[in-house]
Amino acid sequence: MAKVIFLQNIRNVAQVGDIKNVADGYARNFLLPRKLAVLATNNSLKMAEQLKQKRALETQKEEGVIIELIEKLTNYTLNIERAANEDGTLYDGLDSAEISGYLKKEHFLIEPEQINLEASLKKVGVYEIEIEFSKDKKVTLKIEIKKLAD
Repeated sequence: MAKVIFLQNIRNVAQVGDIKNVADGYARNFLLPRKLAVLATNNSLKMAEQLKQKRALETQKEEGVIIELIEKLTNYTLNIERAANEDGTLYDGLDSAEISGYLKKEHFLIEPEQINLEASLKKVGVYEIEIEFSKDKKVTLKIEIKKLAD
């Protein structure tokens, strides 16, 4: 087993600054050549502590931004006008990528992956969708889709 310090986040494996024992082959053939981790030495252990402190500060800042964003989105309604037929069926469904684009135009930086949308929105009306920032930080966004005036 090789003791390594992670330099980058690797999903379901480690965060920046984490010190873990990994298989020799994994370290030698994957982590080290890609500069995802370094072998743990006295000098690199000091560096790992600095990385952890930096990560903690970044996490605090991110949480503050997320809480502020949740507060802004809580009572916000996103109004969208789209072309629709007489029944109110949209000619082109609205998916999470397009919703993300509309939110970015309103200065809300939300990625499509954060929007929990089971299926495209295909009718004129009011919808409530969930935006997930993390497992414990979510907000419900109201979207009102109106028929585009001819």
